[in-house]
Amino acid sequence: MKSIFTAFLMMVFAVLPGWAQDEDDDRVTYVKHREKRYYRGDIKTLTGSGYHSGGFGAISFRYSEFQDQSIVMAGFRGGWIINRTLAIGLEGHGLIPSAEFEELLPERDAILLGGYGGLFLEPILFSNEVVHVTFPVAAGAGWLGFHDDWEDREPDEEEIIDDDVFWYIEPGAAIEINIARHFRMGLGVSRRFTQDLELEFASASDFEKINYFLTLKFGRF
Repeated sequence: MKSIFTAFLMMVFAVLPGWAQDEDDDRVTYVKHREKRYYRGDIKTLTGSGYHSGGFGAISFRYSEFQDQSIVMAGFRGGWIINRTLAIGLEGHGLIPSAEFEELLPERDAILLGGYGGLFLEPILFSNEVVHVTFPVAAGAGWLGFHDDWEDREPDEEEIIDDDVFWYIEPGAAIEINIARHFRMGLGVSRRFTQDLELEFASASDFEKINYFLTLKFGRF
């Protein structure tokens, strides 16, 4: 009986250290797990867990009106996409010289020229869906003016009849379609608002019109 009791005690003392170690390991794991959960739940950031970064370049076309004439603008956009929810970048748009104004001055016809560009922010909703929406907002500076019609201009006449620089902000909304993995097409509307635009032969409201735009994006989304 004594030998059996002695063997039992030896087995107990052999198992206890391992059991204690397992318990300590479990406690350490639990504490680490709690710490991990605590820090993850403390402050969530754009660069947190599951962070994704992308970028794109785009060409854009805008249709609008100026003094009852149609105007078309061509431009570019390029940006950085954060977590597929927000794009930040630069844009620029220039008028295609197609709007002509007869007799702006006696015997002088004019063409409307100009452009603008700056920074943009574009929140994106449901980016992974085939059809989703974006809300671009852009702001910056531009130039707008009436230029002599090249066909009718006299050599001794000034080329610029009337011009001015201005600030602008342009909010908009668009429906975007994922055509391919690295190609998207957006259709939308926006509205220009200008400041400090003063022209002799036009008002700021002539340029503050609704735009209908098409954007073709290429990049890593």
